Parts: sequence; structure tokens; C-alpha cells
Amino acid sequence: MVDADAVRIRLKALDEYIARLESQRHLSFEQMVADWVVYSAIQHVFQMASQAAIDLASHILSADFPKRVDDYHGLIAALGSEGVLPVEFAQRFADVAKFRNVLVHEYLVVDPTKVYQFLQTGLEDFRTFMGYIMGYLNKTGSW
Repeated sequence: MVDADAVRIRLKALDEYIARLESQRHLSFEQMVADWVVYSAIQHVFQMASQAAIDLASHILSADFPKRVDDYHGLIAALGSEGVLPVEFAQRFADVAKFRNVLVHEYLVVDPTKVYQFLQTGLEDFRTFMGYIMGYLNKTGSW
């Protein structure tokens, strides 16, 4: 059974991370990369947002479904196959796990253009993910 408090805490954190990233959308690419502190903070907040989404997926999958997966990408994709997320959205959003892995494990070669692109166009998917998670919890009575 889903631990509603654990989910609420992570949803609240994810909402805060997204808001922080949204506050940086006004930056041009040049402004973002010119300020090392800002650029590093954006990367770190993306890492935390991605991890929160992965943690939510992991919790729901382990609490409500007997499915095991091999990696973070598979966690989010599995929510699609289980009907928590629409399949097409789950397949697209699962790439957030790949982005998180680049930020964590390949930090020496992070492409700033991808970080900027994600900042400009990827935040809506986090909000959409949150909406689907809340909808699932409402539907199952876990909320």
C-alpha cells in the first residue's frame, strides 16, 4: 500500500524544485553558462527533481505492483505499462532518468545546451507527471 505521507513529501519537494527551475527560465543560454553558480544550481535542482520523480515511481511500483525493473528508466516506463501513467507519456518522461544519470555519473561531460533545452521545454512534463500521480492516488483511494 502506498504511503500517502511519503508521496506528499516528494510531490511537495518536486513542486518546489520545478518552481525554482521555472524562476530561471528567463535566462538566455549565454547568461546561464556564464554564471557558474547559477548553471551548477540548475543542474543540481534538475538532479533533485529527477530523483524525486524516480522515488515516486519506485514507491508506487513497489507498493502497488509486483513488477521488478532493472533501472530508473524502467521504473517510470513500468508506471505506463501498469496504467498509472499513459504509456506514451511514460515512455517520453522515462528519459528524465537518463538525464539524471548524466548529471550524476557523467557530470564532466554534461552538454549545457541539453540542460538549457530541458530548462526551457522539459518542466511541463514534471508537472504532468505530478498530475498523473495525484490522479492515480485519488483513483485508488491512497490519497
